[in-house]
Amino acid sequence: MREDHQQEHETPILWQAADMAEARFTSRPEWSTAGESMWMRLSKFSLFNRLTLHELSNLVLLPLKEIPTNGVDLRRADRFDPARLGDLLAVSPTDVIAAFCYSTPGQPGASAELRYCRECLQEGFHAAWFQWRFITRCPLHRRALRLGCPGCARPIHYTLQRDMAEHPLACAQCGKQWVPALYLPAGRCTPISGRPARILRRWQAHVAEATTRLSKLACRQHDPLTGQFVAAQRNRAASIRRTAHLRMSNRLYDTPPPTIPELLARRPQPSADPLAPKPDLSEPGRPRFSQMNWPHFTQRFLELESTLLQFQDAFFGHALRNIDMPAWSTLCRQQFAIATDVVSIETVTAVGWHLSWRGFARTCDRVHRLSTPALGLSGWLAHSPDRPLAIAYAAWTDQLMVWLQEDLTTSAWIWHRLASFMRPHRSYLLHPALARPAELAAWRSSQQYRHDIAAKPPQNLAIEGLGLTARLDGFTSIMRQPVDK
Repeated sequence: MREDHQQEHETPILWQAADMAEARFTSRPEWSTAGESMWMRLSKFSLFNRLTLHELSNLVLLPLKEIPTNGVDLRRADRFDPARLGDLLAVSPTDVIAAFCYSTPGQPGASAELRYCRECLQEGFHAAWFQWRFITRCPLHRRALRLGCPGCARPIHYTLQRDMAEHPLACAQCGKQWVPALYLPAGRCTPISGRPARILRRWQAHVAEATTRLSKLACRQHDPLTGQFVAAQRNRAASIRRTAHLRMSNRLYDTPPPTIPELLARRPQPSADPLAPKPDLSEPGRPRFSQMNWPHFTQRFLELESTLLQFQDAFFGHALRNIDMPAWSTLCRQQFAIATDVVSIETVTAVGWHLSWRGFARTCDRVHRLSTPALGLSGWLAHSPDRPLAIAYAAWTDQLMVWLQEDLTTSAWIWHRLASFMRPHRSYLLHPALARPAELAAWRSSQQYRHDIAAKPPQNLAIEGLGLTARLDGFTSIMRQPVDK
């Protein structure tokens, strides 16, 4: 009896409380799709491991005194330990970053309530960029994003909270299972692959690049001590509100339009062949803005604007005059979205270029009653490289003239590529934010460049009189190249 009693006490215990730091957990990364949100990844992790809210929070959150009663916001990454998340979920640091909407608080535009595509949710997929309010539909299923439980419409909070731990991927009120495949015997999720996965990656990169770009364009500050523009200390996306082009792109296109960095990465070099002279298409008596009303625009701005107007006449001629008033009214009324069979691709390129460089007021001024500076040019100047102290002011102005001519030509090529992308989708979107001149200047500021101030820019542009009708030998061959979709 004593031996039996001793053997009973020596029998190993099948389960005992273990240190959470040393415990191993089930992650199943092969059941997830690249680009999944942290809400979906942690919901699956909670379902696989059946942890309490306290245990789950201790695993993934940075040290806290207490867990908020309303949960921890899953839109922002600053409350989580990224290294611990990557180890627990068995995913790369890139996937961890992509699983959040932003890194710090204070960025508007992302919903605190789950926004989802019903078909994607049933397949076990949700993307963090679905939370942005300017994304209105799923590009895979072409369905509007939804709110609330599919069963009872109860709000689904986008937080790490008690429901996620006790009822992962299910409604705590009605019991609706949001991912039925995971609740089946031997159930699993099949990750999205092939062309749908590529479309999702394109949208993820497009939204991330666009929101980051809007933040950076607005964060340069003027240093009163040095007179130079410097980066702001806090990267707050105050301009995220200007997302109309993202919303319209999501509504009109299954894949997002190419961005300026994407286009510049595969930009061909234009031909250096001399171009035949074209007739002068400048308009006599062109109205100019009054410096009395705009005293902060100096003489150098007037010189740069003269270069812009010369390029406009030489390159586009009277392209805007060729568009009829009904089509023009449609463009203005529909946020510059118009069917492709209403206007030609040449006119669309001209309108987009004018909107980028001259601004809405100057482009829509059909009767020449308004007189404002070229606002796109002012944005280009604000984000151009700063003048080194060793270079004289006049020499730097000449350098700016050279860069401006290059970027004016590049901008026309970008708009033609955008129009070529949009044409098969049967809708043109001519929002100026798709090709901001400020982005061209910011891209130039980020590149390694050499100041070429030995030779002054020519008095007349090398590209004259076009109208974008395929009459340029060198530049036309570039415009006819296919664009990636």
